[in-house]
Amino acid sequence: MDKLTRRQFLRFTGLLGVGSLVACTAPTPEVITQVVTQVVEGTPVEKVVTRVVEATPVPAKPQTGKSLLPVDVPREELFVADQIFRYNVAGNYNLHTPSAITPHRHGLMMETFWYRDQETGERLYGAAKSDPIYNDDFTTMQVDLRDNIFWSDGKQFTADDVVYTIETIKANDQLSWSPDLNLWVDKIEKLGDYSVLFTLKSPNPRFHSLFETRWNGVYMMPKHIFETVQDLASFTFEKPVILGSYLPIQFDPNGFWELFQLREDWDKTPAGITVGAPGPKYILTIFYGDSTKKAIAMSRHELDVFFDADFEAFKSVIDTTPTARSWYKDFPWAYPNEVDSRHLAFNLDDPIYKNQDVRWALTLALNVVDMQTNYIGGVAKVTVIPVAPTNALMKKYHDPLEEWLTNFEIEVEPGTKYKPYDPTVPDQIRAWAEAQGYKITGNSRDVFGTGWWKYAPDIAEKLLLKNGFKKGGDGKWLLPDGKPWTIDLQSPPDENDAFRMANAAKDQWSKFGINVNLQGLERSVFDQNVAMGQFQIYTPWYSWSLASGDAWPQIQGLRSDRYAPIGTDIRPKGGVGFRIKDPEIDRFIAEMEKVSPDSEENFELVREFLKYWVSKAYFITQIGFKKFVTWDEQYWTGFPTAENPTYMPLYWFQGGKFTFQILKPSGG
Repeated sequence: MDKLTRRQFLRFTGLLGVGSLVACTAPTPEVITQVVTQVVEGTPVEKVVTRVVEATPVPAKPQTGKSLLPVDVPREELFVADQIFRYNVAGNYNLHTPSAITPHRHGLMMETFWYRDQETGERLYGAAKSDPIYNDDFTTMQVDLRDNIFWSDGKQFTADDVVYTIETIKANDQLSWSPDLNLWVDKIEKLGDYSVLFTLKSPNPRFHSLFETRWNGVYMMPKHIFETVQDLASFTFEKPVILGSYLPIQFDPNGFWELFQLREDWDKTPAGITVGAPGPKYILTIFYGDSTKKAIAMSRHELDVFFDADFEAFKSVIDTTPTARSWYKDFPWAYPNEVDSRHLAFNLDDPIYKNQDVRWALTLALNVVDMQTNYIGGVAKVTVIPVAPTNALMKKYHDPLEEWLTNFEIEVEPGTKYKPYDPTVPDQIRAWAEAQGYKITGNSRDVFGTGWWKYAPDIAEKLLLKNGFKKGGDGKWLLPDGKPWTIDLQSPPDENDAFRMANAAKDQWSKFGINVNLQGLERSVFDQNVAMGQFQIYTPWYSWSLASGDAWPQIQGLRSDRYAPIGTDIRPKGGVGFRIKDPEIDRFIAEMEKVSPDSEENFELVREFLKYWVSKAYFITQIGFKKFVTWDEQYWTGFPTAENPTYMPLYWFQGGKFTFQILKPSGG
């Protein structure tokens, strides 16, 4: 009997799961066992937590004209969106704290000044009616506001709300954006009912980026509501007053779903005004569980869009549901232009991973071609630098750095250098794809991304031996103190590619002789561990460049003054989970502040910064983002496609509000 490959096994089990469970009517309760690290009087303590998570309830019998979902509204008026993960706190709609749950919600409910669509590159106006207006030396920024948008309780939005928002956030370090606004804003003043002026502490031609979304921007506050609240950091805002188009009206106390209703005055919201159409009357966000459960729900027409799925579940939906599709109709199917990339990030406060040689050893013990093909399905673009491998950004950064990468060397032993870069990686992936029967057009680099680091376990071994690591008689690596080396690797399963990357790393590092404890954690536990520094390696997603090519807004969290030690929550400081503090990075950030964000001088500074970052191996970047954002047109049509790219399909971003608003009934 032929041996099944990992990919064949995963595809088989994915298809079997959909085929055998398609008649199911609801997710089943799950028993979740997690190792949760807590800090007790400064000492990390691990305990195992086991709990039963109840399934989303559904009506037992169909109702005429009604859905089989957990809400009693007409199915033809309801758009059902994948919620991505289960909310650990239900019914809290205060999104102004660093720990707030924002996906979907901020697009449906919240407003900032501007939105940058990642697909079209267009600036869309939110609460502002025009572009930011700077003075000649970039020490002031004027914002002219829309005079035709209203809070959901009927009160008009004005400059008073903006002034209150900025002053309140500055005064409370427990609110999101407080470090940034305190760093830059000297004062804000009202020029009129619909205009404000920011005076900055020092020149900053990028200040507007705090209010222009990639993921989100500074959210506006309703002054007439919040000024009556004593403690905004703990305020739950259970009955929110919003500027967005959709009000939450019902939620599951277990955090599996939320129901939103379109405002009657939707035409007095930025998305309604911009699109000129109402969108669905109701939007339900629901978490079914893993990829197979999402596929089952879509095959039953009980999920209109899912955020992502693993390759096997995605393919089963496409093969069995005629009304379903993704961005492209054929291989590679997935949406490729989200400006983000995926990494294996080290806790740089951990003595083991502070060592640059150790980080390089772990990098060279990985096989990116195996990961990209056998774990990801060949549909994500490889990137060797922490910049998304979109066509525009590759021309700006990846291509100009190719020669430097090819000649780049690391020191393996005193006097012995090694060139780790392998430019043939995209050709290797192309050969694999063609062997699978896929027709590939265009050059390999455009389709599959950049080269990557060589799979060189022999070099990795030399780097470790040089630093006092040893191999035991069983072939397993020992730390310099003689103890067995076990890597604690944490990843959330709801991020499919991140979790597949983590599984590949576990398998490949285990093959290299390192014990790996992979924890697939529920998102709330994962986020808390990252915030507190309770991990060794984890799987975050960052890009050190906006779609425009400017890095400065994206690397603010790397500032040394945003650092917090292990055991201290990093979120109020606006820092990154991997605990970095490097004066050279501070210097790069300061130099970028002196130049225009769209200048060649700035782009060259970013290239130099990326060279420095790569040489330090601060984390292991592997692939750009791909999303099997897949939708079912049984009930709704108009979702963006490669043929009709009206807006980005990233509906969970704050700018996803426009994607919801363009949907129209299909008559299904």
